[in-house]
Amino acid sequence: MTAFFNSELTQQQFLTQYWQKKPLLIRQAWPGFDPILSIEELAGLACEEEIESRLVIEQGESGPWQLRHGPFSELDFAALPASHWTLLVQDVDKHVPELASIMRRFNFIPDWRRDDLMVSFAPEGGSVGPHTDGYDVFLLQAKGSRRWQISHEPLQEAEFIDGLDLKILKQFEADESWDLQPGDMLYLPPHFAHHGVALDDCMTFSVGFRAPTQMELLDAFMQTLTEQEGGLQRYRDPGLQVAADDKLIDAAALNRFKQSLLNCIEQSDQWVMDAVGRLMTETKPSLQWLADASISDPVSETMLTERMLAGDSLVANPYIRVAWVETEAEFKLFAAGDSISLAKTASVALPLLLQERPIDLTVLKQLRALPSAMAALEQLIAVGARHWQQD
Repeated sequence: MTAFFNSELTQQQFLTQYWQKKPLLIRQAWPGFDPILSIEELAGLACEEEIESRLVIEQGESGPWQLRHGPFSELDFAALPASHWTLLVQDVDKHVPELASIMRRFNFIPDWRRDDLMVSFAPEGGSVGPHTDGYDVFLLQAKGSRRWQISHEPLQEAEFIDGLDLKILKQFEADESWDLQPGDMLYLPPHFAHHGVALDDCMTFSVGFRAPTQMELLDAFMQTLTEQEGGLQRYRDPGLQVAADDKLIDAAALNRFKQSLLNCIEQSDQWVMDAVGRLMTETKPSLQWLADASISDPVSETMLTERMLAGDSLVANPYIRVAWVETEAEFKLFAAGDSISLAKTASVALPLLLQERPIDLTVLKQLRALPSAMAALEQLIAVGARHWQQD
């Protein structure tokens, strides 16, 4: 069994005992951790227009807990107070390829559940206030020290301070407090209140997870129904009773409507699968431009061979998500919300198409023996999930 970082737990023991159940602190989970990214480089990312970044200033010009969105400039950073502010940059694992290996350390959790690596920097006193998250998060200390205060029970109905752009808890009473040093890591399940404060110049890596709401899932399901022209069965009421009040929508009618919706979902596994695949691979709006920038022109098998003979290869687009499901008839790949079919007879091609390593001439020769695999590769290129390395 694989160990859960530098702990006495196995990965499965962590999932069984702690995942979405209770917090866990692991001292020196990652001994000798090298953040690779400097504070200056992080600030440089926050100056890029296409990269999502935020500044939280505890006492800003417009009042307490001021939230500002990037991109920022050198003048913005020069004007910051000496303490009590935090810079946060999203999706750093995609913008800095060298940091993608951090996310791979969490591959015991499905890739479609893993969201991004957010990196924050704060001088002494820097914080984003006491808050909760609706998703799981691992907080890995990268540089400096941060004091984390947490609650022992999840907070399902939180009350927030009015008039702020941030959701900061009105009341927060810590049950436990820890000072984290570089290499220490804290896991928090959803809805556990926490408050982190920098004790000195401090960099924290936050690994967050995708947890769509029921509304988001229903929206994806509705989009799929619309495309497939499904959900067209009309309301029926056999066994109707004489109406006591002809304006009343009675409980029996409401139950029939509810059952009609449940039947639509239960009898349409294919549509549910498509909706989930769409939802869990859709590109974030903040990354859409970067994802689209890597889309190559349509290619043919001949063009692929010619470029690879010249030494080029197809690399995975870090801004586009991919996942797959297996049905009785075929494999279905999802990339950037689009679905791609792959024949069951081409099962050996599945790991080749979805691998993180480049697809080169050696791999192409294996795929060319499988027409379904070649068609899938061309579609992956068309949606931008693969692009030429030299481009």
